[in-house]
Amino acid sequence: MDTLIHSLPNLWPSQLLPRIQARRGFPLNRSDLEFTYLGRNAVFRAIHRLGLVGAEVIAPAYHHGVEISALLAAGARVRFARVDSAMRLDLEDVAAQLGPETKALYVIHYAGFPQPMKPIVDLARERGLLVIEDCALSLFSRDGSIHLGSLGDAAIFCFYKTVPVTHGGALLVPARPRHPQLPKTRPPPLLSTLSHLTGSLLFSMELELGVPARAARNAVKSLTRQLRRRADEVDVAVGTQHFELAAVDLGMSLVAEQVLRATNEQEIVRRRRLHWLYLHEKLGGLRRSPWEELPAGTCPLFYALRVEDKDRALAVLRARGIAAVDFWRFGHPSVERERFPEVEALRRQIVEIPCHQDLNPDQLDRLVLAAREAVREDSGKGGAGT
Repeated sequence: MDTLIHSLPNLWPSQLLPRIQARRGFPLNRSDLEFTYLGRNAVFRAIHRLGLVGAEVIAPAYHHGVEISALLAAGARVRFARVDSAMRLDLEDVAAQLGPETKALYVIHYAGFPQPMKPIVDLARERGLLVIEDCALSLFSRDGSIHLGSLGDAAIFCFYKTVPVTHGGALLVPARPRHPQLPKTRPPPLLSTLSHLTGSLLFSMELELGVPARAARNAVKSLTRQLRRRADEVDVAVGTQHFELAAVDLGMSLVAEQVLRATNEQEIVRRRRLHWLYLHEKLGGLRRSPWEELPAGTCPLFYALRVEDKDRALAVLRARGIAAVDFWRFGHPSVERERFPEVEALRRQIVEIPCHQDLNPDQLDRLVLAAREAVREDSGKGGAGT
C-alpha cells in the first residue's frame, strides 16, 4: 500500500528550529490573544470573560459536541438553531429562538467557510446580544478582506488542525478586561507534551522511513505511558468529544508557540486554496460537496465529500491510504435531533478529504482516485449522492 496521506499537516524536525519570524497576521498579531491548550478551554474562558455565566446562548445544532459541553460547564444555558444543508446558520430560526434570557449568539465557521457575519452582528446589536465566533476550523480564513474572528465580541481558535503543532488554542476578547476570577493559564504537563511532540515527529518520519520509525513511535508511546504512570501525570488528549474541566487552565507549551509563531500563514492559505480548488475541479462534477465554490479569502480546512454510506466510503478511502475523517457524526446529546433533519443528514454524510499544505501533486491525484472510488462504491449500494 502507498504511504499514508495524513489528515493533518506533518511536524518535521526543521520546524522546531529557531528562525526569523515573518510579519504576523490575524489573529497572531494580536497582543491580547490568550493561548490555551485546546480550543474548548477558550470556549469555557469566553463565557466567564463575557459575563455569560447563567445566561442563555443560542448555538448551531450542527457542532462537534465538545464546544457545547464547554459552554455548559462554564455555566451557560444553550438553545439550538437550525443549520441548512450547505452549513449556513438559519438566521430566521435564530431570531425565533431568542427569548428574554438570551444574551449571546455562538457562531461556528465550518471548515474555513464564513457564516454571514454582517447580518448576524446586525441582529445581535439590534437585540443587545453578544457574539462569539468559533473559528476552531477556520484559522487564517477571511470573508473577503474581513478576518473571521474579528467582528464578534469574542473569538475561539484552534491551531493543531491547520498548523503542525500537537496542541493549541486561543481566545480573543478584544474589548474586555481580564476576568479576575479566571486563573492564569499554566504550562501543560511535561511528559504529555513530550510524548505528543515525539510521536508527531516520528509519525512524519514514518512516512519516509516506514517500519523503523513506526517501531520507534510505539516504543516511545509505551515508555512515556510508563513514565506518566510513575509521575502520576495525566495525558491530555486532543480531538476528543470529552470536556476535561481539570485541564481548563492549561496553556500552550513553549515548543508549540515556537512552531506557531514561525509559521508562514500566507503560504498555508495559498497552498490549501490551491489544493481545494484542484480537488473541486476533479470532484465538483460529482456534486458531492456542500459548497459550490471557494469564496475569496477562505482558508479551507478540508474538502467535504457527501456520501450516502459513510462507513463504506471511509473503508474505501482508508484502504487506499487516505486518513479520511468521519466528520461530526455525533453532536451533543442535548440536541433535539428530530427538529434538525438537515443537520442529521450532514452528520450521516460528510467525510473529510485532506487538502492541507503538505500535500504534493501525486498525493492530490491519489486523493481524487480514492474519492471517486468511494463515490462509486457509495452509488453502487444505491446512494443518491445528494
